[in-house]
Amino acid sequence: MTSNNITHYISNYRKVFILLLIGTALTVWASYIEFNVQDSIAGAIFVGLTIAIIKGYLVAANFMHLNSEKKMIYWILLLTVFFLTLLLFIPVLWDLNNLGYK
Repeated sequence: MTSNNITHYISNYRKVFILLLIGTALTVWASYIEFNVQDSIAGAIFVGLTIAIIKGYLVAANFMHLNSEKKMIYWILLLTVFFLTLLLFIPVLWDLNNLGYK
């Protein structure tokens, strides 16, 4: 590796670090805002999870080098997320069925 190549990686890591700090500040700031959605905390949860997903993407794309991977890895990750969502949604459907919602 040349020193120019290493400098490029260091500057990229600094940019990601600053973006993660901004994301953390946004998360803390959003925790003080009232998101009243029919007297529920769903709005606050949505905002918090959206910021967390963006921060998770930054970490995965840069520190785990997923931004330079081939397209096949994205399909595998998408399939994994789909099945995880399905597995998390099955108990909700089961509980709704037991409550009488159909």
